[in-house]
Amino acid sequence: MQSLIPFGLHQDSGRLVDVASVARGGGCGCICPSCGVALVARQGEVNEWHFAHRSRHVASRSLRTCEYSLYMSVRLMFRQLAIEGLRLRTPAFVDTAEIATEGIHRSTRFDFVIARESVLELEAQQVGSPFSGVEVDVLGHVKNVPFVIYCTYPGRAIPTVIRRPEIKRCGVLELNLTATAPVFLEEKSGRYTDVLRTCIEHSTTGRSWVYHPRYDAAKEEAEKRALARLAEQEPSEKAAAKRGYQCLACGHQWRGTTDKCSHCNTHLYAART
Repeated sequence: MQSLIPFGLHQDSGRLVDVASVARGGGCGCICPSCGVALVARQGEVNEWHFAHRSRHVASRSLRTCEYSLYMSVRLMFRQLAIEGLRLRTPAFVDTAEIATEGIHRSTRFDFVIARESVLELEAQQVGSPFSGVEVDVLGHVKNVPFVIYCTYPGRAIPTVIRRPEIKRCGVLELNLTATAPVFLEEKSGRYTDVLRTCIEHSTTGRSWVYHPRYDAAKEEAEKRALARLAEQEPSEKAAAKRGYQCLACGHQWRGTTDKCSHCNTHLYAART
């Protein structure tokens, strides 16, 4: 699948185009955006339309630098769409934390919501700009808050520095192209620009939050609520721990939260004392 190239770089216009918008075959006038090798537009009646390297011999020699032609072309087209203005659907962000109480030495895990699924419109967006010392795919603003989108695929992971960015009031979103790429297989006539735009605007496929400015505040608030619930439960649990029982079958006596006799391994003969 990586050898199928949905977008080529049109040499005359300098813009990325999909295979449906150019002439068939070698007259498409495009080169591979990953390795620069001339492309041919495959527009057959059986397989999905796509670009391919014109020369198999050249493609073989370029295999190392062009290993991720699909991902590179999608990434660059995403940048082109973003700079022209693009609405972006962002996923919900839910995490899990754990707290412990000192009173009864009990811990509990709980989920908390940082953000709900929504649609954002970036302002003043730039592509290939530096952020926290690394180049990111898209840097824009949402209500004056910096917002970063970073594309990932095999060999291109999220840099550590933007997982905990220098600017704390910002958002960082990952767009995983290995998860996004399969949507192109459903399009047989090569209109991949529309497919990508629709995916970005209406789906959360391949998207995950790397950093959210409300994360710490949301976690702190959820911890307070969880501690309050545990505090309400402690009196009844402490009272239960003081209950006394006696087994009428064997005479064993004990105190605790269970009425099951440890000697007889049953609760049938237990009586409160």
